[in-house]
Amino acid sequence: MSRDEQARERIRTSLDESLIVEAAAGTGKTTELVRRIVNTLQAGKTSVDRIVAVTFTRKAAGELRLRLRIELDNARNATTSTREIRHLEDALARLEEAHIGTIHSFCTELLRQRPVEARIAPGFEELDENQAARLYARAFHTWIQDALQRMPEGVRRALSRVGAGYSGGDNSPLDQIRAAGWALVEWRDFPRAWRRDDFNQRKEVDRIIPEVIELARMTATCTVAGHPVRHHLRLVTDLVSRMRRSEQMRPRDYDELEAQLVQLARALGRNHSRGSKKFSPQFSRDEILAAKDRLLATLHEFQRHSEADLAALLQSELQGLIEKYEELKARSGKLDFADLLIRVRNLIRENADVRRFMQDQFTHIFVDEFQDTDPVQVEILVLLAADDPNQNDWRAVRPKPGKLFLVGDPKQSIYRFRRADIITYQELCRRLQEKGVVIEYLRRSFRAVKPIQDAVNAAFAPEMTGDIATGQPAYVPLEEVAPAGEQPAFVVLPAPSPYGVQRVSNEAIDRCLPDATAAFADWLIRESGWKVREPGTDKLVPVASQHIAILFRRFMSWGADVTGDYVHALEARNIPSVKKSKQSVRR
Repeated sequence: MSRDEQARERIRTSLDESLIVEAAAGTGKTTELVRRIVNTLQAGKTSVDRIVAVTFTRKAAGELRLRLRIELDNARNATTSTREIRHLEDALARLEEAHIGTIHSFCTELLRQRPVEARIAPGFEELDENQAARLYARAFHTWIQDALQRMPEGVRRALSRVGAGYSGGDNSPLDQIRAAGWALVEWRDFPRAWRRDDFNQRKEVDRIIPEVIELARMTATCTVAGHPVRHHLRLVTDLVSRMRRSEQMRPRDYDELEAQLVQLARALGRNHSRGSKKFSPQFSRDEILAAKDRLLATLHEFQRHSEADLAALLQSELQGLIEKYEELKARSGKLDFADLLIRVRNLIRENADVRRFMQDQFTHIFVDEFQDTDPVQVEILVLLAADDPNQNDWRAVRPKPGKLFLVGDPKQSIYRFRRADIITYQELCRRLQEKGVVIEYLRRSFRAVKPIQDAVNAAFAPEMTGDIATGQPAYVPLEEVAPAGEQPAFVVLPAPSPYGVQRVSNEAIDRCLPDATAAFADWLIRESGWKVREPGTDKLVPVASQHIAILFRRFMSWGADVTGDYVHALEARNIPSVKKSKQSVRR
């Protein structure tokens, strides 16, 4: 057997062994998870009501339950063992008792069981994302009114910085403080104050300003009209001019200057034309650029210390906002998604009796898309799988043999904005391996033939070598599921009319591609004789319209529908099509 076949065999049959399975998209990892659940039930290792299967979305949970029902039914029809039939029929009859859902729905269920121990109202209500956002907006409104009256240092410096145009796009300064507060609300289970290193704002600004003034003086000597370096350094001369006018009317505003210096660091780092070497009688262009680079290095160092200091200061000041949000939730008897996780984590970690009961209640835990779990979810699931009920530190847990089955693809860890943390995932895998849990890799991809897999392997293998410090996973090469056959795996379709009036033109290419693409699709369907593998089977069938996907970087460009001409070209050839969003295609 190949390594892939050995891994799949181990997943399906080694039921008394906890496993981590890493697999790329298209390798059938969810299918293997379903088969392992079926085999666990078929062997009588547990009953369906004691199984936990965690998925990332409600839609995925519904699909998993449906697939599980189908596979249970298939297994019942395939076996002749009276004992196995009894186990499978019991699972089918009681499938709705299985704990299959998102981690949030699972945590809600646990809190409903133990509200008193969790110190929450028995009739608590869940806040969805929109409801939580509205409640947070109320908390922020109350908090910011008080903050604007007191104007603490962090808020004052943040408003000055955003007012200087440092960042934010179309967001107002208050919008950006609101967003920072919401980020802290979502991570409120890490309440420890951030380290604040020594940073003397006034001393640092006073140290840098003479260097800025000197560069402005050097820039002002330019005698070359329209020199791009002088244009690039206009921000320096403008800053000095504004500062001098301001200081004629009032004392030096250090908050404002801090913000302007940080903004200047961003502006000077942008690319620009160098122009001619001649700049002025006193200085060459290269001397000016060398001075600019020295200032830029100073500004970057200043920016790094300034932003770290401001972040730590704001984190402290925004604790009042978090407390106000918590107060509003408690008053209304509601919990948001983070509460569900934090409350369950605290309940399991801190209450030994509850931890022991729940560890006995759930005998097998299956997790799909494990790379998208966050640190609190990891803690909950690992503690429930512990072989020692007295252990409440997830880092020291040894999973009970066969109880934990994790499936994921670290290359698809893309939900950092939802607290997913690839570093935590990798740390957990390392710790579980030290406790005897084995990692298996699925390599056989069912979504492409060998030439495409070879191209993917050649592109990614040199780039993804595995870096523990940055969390980059190592690349696992894909293997073929079937030979490519005689038809080509890649076809490069040239633009038939790429020329404008004199030379190759992007506009001309864009005009000719819709008809060329539709003509190629028409040839594929009606003349090529090529075949593709029917999804879900090994059967080769002639190419049909449903087998063809036309992918776009975007649907709209400058207000125009990019897809319209393609749809019309396909309709002209009687080729049916359906337009789907990127989310639909991805699913």
